[in-house]
Amino acid sequence: MAGGTRKDSLNIAREIRATPEELFRALTDPEELVRWWGGEGPLTRAHVNLRPGGEYRLEFRLPEGEDVWVKGQYQVVEPPLRLVQTWFSSRYPDLRNTVEIRFSPAAAGASVTLVHSGLAGRPEAYADYEKGWAEVLGRLSARF
Repeated sequence: MAGGTRKDSLNIAREIRATPEELFRALTDPEELVRWWGGEGPLTRAHVNLRPGGEYRLEFRLPEGEDVWVKGQYQVVEPPLRLVQTWFSSRYPDLRNTVEIRFSPAAAGASVTLVHSGLAGRPEAYADYEKGWAEVLGRLSARF
């Protein structure tokens, strides 16, 4: 992109002291998600239909009282190593993104690699998701 840097995909890698199986479950079991997920506000409700084509919806309450949600469909479900899902947020209703999360065994537990793509031309969304995913992965790590 002339005159600037185009940031289409956010890439984050982190090691967490848990097995790939534990991490996969923490990110796909509605009861687990409500226990630990959060960023700007707590997760108040989680619906998960964990199969290719199955839908999910995560609902949050922000500190100022605003309700927001994220929803989409699972495209790839390969327990415990890989999830690919579409990502549609009430905060950015014009964006349709994809999130891929990979898990692999590592010396101290598991390596988590997350790619959130489809953010080109929206630097505010990129910055928001960069901050949000760092918080989510921090909370996931603290869960174990």
